[in-house]
Amino acid sequence: MGIFDQVKQMKDAFSQLGNMQEKQAELQKRLSGIRVTASAGAGMVEITATADGSITDLKINPIMFNAEDAKMLEDLIISATNEVLRKSKDVMAHEVKNVLGFNPKDIEEMMNQMNPSGGNPSV
Repeated sequence: MGIFDQVKQMKDAFSQLGNMQEKQAELQKRLSGIRVTASAGAGMVEITATADGSITDLKINPIMFNAEDAKMLEDLIISATNEVLRKSKDVMAHEVKNVLGFNPKDIEEMMNQMNPSGGNPSV
């Protein structure tokens, strides 16, 4: 794809945005309503988050409270949290593309291709 095709694609994407405030409100509502869950330690720790990255629930198997190893529990919580936030970002990217019609990262990539110097024009 040539640079002119990329510019046209970007122009088309911006023209499709329409009323950005309405789309942003719709997107925020959708993201806050979507739940993703991740677990660690074979389900010993389970965390739920919204697609906009808010942690909404944490479940710890009671067996973990009897364990002598607090560090293991901390590691499981961190692992499950990182996984649920990764899933949340993936869902967010998908929903942004559904609502806006394109992924903002696509625009960033096109801009980087158009300016291989990394966006720092010489002065």
